[in-house]
Amino acid sequence: MSASFRKTLMISAGAFVALAGVAAAQDATESDEIVVTAQKREQQLQDVPLSVQAIAGADLENSGASELNDLVRMVPGAVGVSRTAPGFETISIRGISSGTTGDATVGYYIDDVAFGVPNLQLAPPSRLFDLQRVEVLRGPQGTLWGQGAMGGTIRMVTASPNPSGFEARVQGEASDTSGGESGHALDGALNIPVSTSAALRLTGGFERVAGYAESAEFPGETDLNGIESWNARAKFGVDLSPSARLELGVWRIENEMDGRNTFSTVDPPEINGTGGNLGFIDTNLDLYSAVLNIDLGGVSFVSSTAYLDHELDFDQTFLTVLRNDSTFATESFTQELRLVSDTESPFSWIVGAYFNNSTITSDICLDFLGPCTTAGSIRINTLSQIDTTAWAVFGEASYALLDGRLIALVGARYFEDDRSRSGIDRNSLVETGGGTVFETFNPRFNLSYHVNDDVMIYFNTAKGFRSGAFQTQSQVDAATAAGIPTSLNISPDSVWSYEVGLKGRFFNNALVVDAALYRLDWTDIQLQFTVFGVAALANGGDAHSEGIDLGLTWNTPIEGLSFQLVGNTNDAVFDAVNPAISAAGVLDPGARIPNVPQTSAMVGVDYERPFIGETDVFFNIAHFARAEQLDATGLVSDDMEQWDARVGVAGDSWRVTLFGENITDETSALVRGTLGVQPQYPRRIGLRLSADF
Repeated sequence: MSASFRKTLMISAGAFVALAGVAAAQDATESDEIVVTAQKREQQLQDVPLSVQAIAGADLENSGASELNDLVRMVPGAVGVSRTAPGFETISIRGISSGTTGDATVGYYIDDVAFGVPNLQLAPPSRLFDLQRVEVLRGPQGTLWGQGAMGGTIRMVTASPNPSGFEARVQGEASDTSGGESGHALDGALNIPVSTSAALRLTGGFERVAGYAESAEFPGETDLNGIESWNARAKFGVDLSPSARLELGVWRIENEMDGRNTFSTVDPPEINGTGGNLGFIDTNLDLYSAVLNIDLGGVSFVSSTAYLDHELDFDQTFLTVLRNDSTFATESFTQELRLVSDTESPFSWIVGAYFNNSTITSDICLDFLGPCTTAGSIRINTLSQIDTTAWAVFGEASYALLDGRLIALVGARYFEDDRSRSGIDRNSLVETGGGTVFETFNPRFNLSYHVNDDVMIYFNTAKGFRSGAFQTQSQVDAATAAGIPTSLNISPDSVWSYEVGLKGRFFNNALVVDAALYRLDWTDIQLQFTVFGVAALANGGDAHSEGIDLGLTWNTPIEGLSFQLVGNTNDAVFDAVNPAISAAGVLDPGARIPNVPQTSAMVGVDYERPFIGETDVFFNIAHFARAEQLDATGLVSDDMEQWDARVGVAGDSWRVTLFGENITDETSALVRGTLGVQPQYPRRIGLRLSADF
């Protein structure tokens, strides 16, 4: 930890204490509080001594957020790194980002079920409709949430079946995209009581996202990157007894994208170099889950079981001669068991065990001249399989002192991952194989002080970990040819986090503050390089990220008017770089970590007031901004900024919204890489209707 950062940490801690002292003189008031399970037990958000953003499902829908990249703009320190297609996207939290291959650096959960694809950084391809809430945990979460959660964890909590009565919800929208086609979406949810103790909840929807890309190779077409998405979810909940509840779920998601979201140029938005093969990107997910909760009297038992079937299938041609026709199919079984104390005593604890068995089958054809049937022209033509069997045991214990105001917590997780690879190179007919075991011990220490019911300061230090990765000999050869030596097996990387934070509600809840100052030390970074169209990995070196997260909400004296600010600024740079990589002129010590903007922010204003009778009128304006970011080859994206606006009328059970996104029609390159640029979505104007029955 640098001397300057220690000084800043001490000054900020002092400022937090001073601000807390001001609040201590205030009368605490009651306020509506989101209940979260960020620490695998129900707690009010204000009482969680971590950097957690919790957004209610209704607030997500009213904001227009429909996918993860919409969500991350609302979270301090979270940015979208790459969005090739729905689900084929990568998210960074607090500067922990390393391309699109290797295991994800963010942990994803749907309800109590882990979503993860070995060796690929993919996100759940889901729509954010009919959710109870979304929780975003910033910073390493290796103790409770496992490997891969090095930057943080994103949890989507779906709405639960309710046996108390029938419910129906519907939401539809239509929109027009600048320079493109029209789009539309329709979502619905039904809650059907089966008995006084059981209910079934059905949710589904369809969306057509308008494309806007053009191509001289497909004259007259203006919809070359359009997307169609379908999803259907069923969730059955039953109270087996007064102390036991079972929830069974199934979710089917399909996303189909014509063309691609990587362009030759952004302004005008063109896709060229296809060689007449426009291509596609499809992602499909089937998720089955069973969660059992039993109150044992002072202790809760939770069993979470899940099966995941995921497929990423694409066919893309770049630079006319480089064609990638590949499929990645994953099957995964996960089981977690845990016991959680729920007494009111000063001593609290949680213990658990985790098991996962996953298989990813990769059918990769990367060819310079044509389809893989062309003899002698094939760059990569492999059929391979990665099997992983992982298990972990974990626990945390805390003790409350000073009448519950001072709480000390310690936790740890032991994790072991047995991975093997097998396959055949269909060019040389050489079979490949091998395996290794990755293991780690991840501790966490936390100290929180509740100044009063409205203000808390905390210190947290934790370790995050990610398993190593496998790659093909062709990837190794491509990187080596560019002067970047690597190997078939990539070593794990890990991160240590040090954080001091403040959560406070001030001036009778008029001002809500969530602030954190942090430092991350990241070792043996798994870096991705794209060489001759081949994505290869290498352990690139060590880095650190020092930064500040800030979230503010000001409920003004004007009834119904509020302001929001979320932002992050950071210094995320390499401390040491693999000498061979430095010699290749790719990265040097002091260079910024790829795919990490130095600043990001969102500023918003909301206003709602009575209109006529039982109706309200409302509006929202939000400005999003993000600094430039570079990729591992040194190419730099544009700065990004965007204005969104919403205005409408709402009743007790209905809402009509006129919206505009990117209303100034900015045309930034959000990602710039060797194969092209990923653009900012152009201006979109539309109308949304929603109703509850």
